[in-house]
Amino acid sequence: MSFPEIVRTYQQPLYWYIRRTVLVHEDTEDILQETFIKVFRYLWLLRRSDSLRTWLYKIATNEIKRYYKRHKESVSLENISDGEFVDAVSLKEADEVISSAFLQMSPLQREVFTLKYYDNLDYDQISRITGSSKNTLMVSYHEACKKIEKEIKDE
Repeated sequence: MSFPEIVRTYQQPLYWYIRRTVLVHEDTEDILQETFIKVFRYLWLLRRSDSLRTWLYKIATNEIKRYYKRHKESVSLENISDGEFVDAVSLKEADEVISSAFLQMSPLQREVFTLKYYDNLDYDQISRITGSSKNTLMVSYHEACKKIEKEIKDE
């Protein structure tokens, strides 16, 4: 698959994966751009046996981690202005309850929930993408689901 084909095929899914994790559109755009720069630069390293999708999500995940290292804080209700909050919770596929719960999740919980629930990846694939153990991922997913359940009950 050529680089333009990769961008056309994966730009939107990667955007929404990053957006659900980072929540702010401008930061998502920056991370997505950095992701595709790395893809372009290292596409030659992709082996036939590697899964292109897993490889792309791994690069995006590494860029998200770099973002959090640079910013040293995750997005939370305390550091989102009213305008950004409206923007952050208006995620394309997420309903209001999940979006609100996302703001209470850690970056790893958002990441795991997004990859499992929206992108239908299994824990083995998510483990290869995030570098976290399957047990850590299962706990993070469970905690994310509990936060969503709490939002539903509180409504």
